[in-house]
Amino acid sequence: MRDMIGDSTRSLGEISREVLSEIKEQKEVSSARDEDVKQLQSKLDSALNKLDQLLQSQELLRNRIDVMRAEVRLISQQKLTWQNTTASERTPDFLVDGVYLRTTDETINPIQDNGAGTNQVVIIDLGAFFKIQTIKIWNRLSSYKERASGLVVYADQTIIGVTSGSRDLYTVTAGREVYARRITIRQPHYNHINLREVQVFGSGPYSEEELA
Repeated sequence: MRDMIGDSTRSLGEISREVLSEIKEQKEVSSARDEDVKQLQSKLDSALNKLDQLLQSQELLRNRIDVMRAEVRLISQQKLTWQNTTASERTPDFLVDGVYLRTTDETINPIQDNGAGTNQVVIIDLGAFFKIQTIKIWNRLSSYKERASGLVVYADQTIIGVTSGSRDLYTVTAGREVYARRITIRQPHYNHINLREVQVFGSGPYSEEELA
């Protein structure tokens, strides 16, 4: 009987030691898992902090871009141009070349010329949508200055002004919320368009989604 009890006691002790060993192993595994969780949490916190810094930098950049876009400046120089006809190789590129001197010598102060016709047109493509503020139209200084009278000025499809009289310079001011990609100058009567320079002042650019 004692031998049986002794054997039973040893078996219970072995079982107890095995259970304790398993509990210890589980604690070690749990502790390791807790450490892994802490490391993951630390990495996640670091990533979120970097993301927050990035978002703040992007917001600062957007604010700077908005300030730059809000500045009214010359937006037409060296932009693409087009006219429906061209006479004497006087292309519409002369409208945005930055040359508008106080001289009648058109070899150094060139003008554009699309010849005589009805509904003659010159177009400046600004390359993007801008808020238009002012357009300055510099007339030729030699003869035929009267050709610039009666020009209709468009911001895309919106008429924003009509020139009148024989002047060296016409200034057309757009409305408060005029956005356009193209500036068009049209002569509705049978005549030429002969201009030294066209300067478009505005702010932007803006996307179509912003203007929708």
